[in-house]
Amino acid sequence: MIFTLEAQMRNTQKKSDLTQLRAQGIVPAVLYGPNMETMSISINLAEFMRCYKKSFTELAFYEIHMDGKKYHTLLKDKLIHPVRRDFLHLDFQVIPTEVEMEFELPVNYIGEAAGVKEGGFVDIIQRTVKVVCQATNLPDNITVDLSPLNVGDAVRIKDLIQGEWVYKDDEEEVLVVVHAQVEEEEEEEESEEGLEEGAEAEATGEAEEKTEE
Repeated sequence: MIFTLEAQMRNTQKKSDLTQLRAQGIVPAVLYGPNMETMSISINLAEFMRCYKKSFTELAFYEIHMDGKKYHTLLKDKLIHPVRRDFLHLDFQVIPTEVEMEFELPVNYIGEAAGVKEGGFVDIIQRTVKVVCQATNLPDNITVDLSPLNVGDAVRIKDLIQGEWVYKDDEEEVLVVVHAQVEEEEEEEESEEGLEEGAEAEATGEAEEKTEE
């Protein structure tokens, strides 16, 4: 997913300048990357928020337009007010399209596992995966359909869509598994039995101590 943002060069010297910018609905930001100096920029906050709210389910690129140039970037960091939760500052990293880099992509889980109807439950272990490739070779999305999974079934890295990228995690790494509910119940019963046996043993020991007295 690629969003387009308009930006302007920023020349703020003190904290009050930043406060004034934010009061005007502008968020201060920086633009940095290989073979370039870090640039102080400013972006319309409302415009950014419209894009940001659409970017939760997949990796989002921001194409920043400024002074007739385009910068292909990723949002690498953000500063959020601890109380108001509004954005105070943004960091955008320029991504060279010809260089291989590591990206963290969200995994979209869809459907209801067949094992749930059998009394099992879905345990999602990993919601993101890391891939290494050029930015232009990234998959549009990584989706896992849970519906074919029965109790005991799992999806591993090796089961994911393949392409012109490499998954950084081990191919046997488990992303999601369907457990049997009965296993959990048996563990709880065994735990309760263990507690009861421990209580009985403690009571017996106390009774023997009293008898010796």
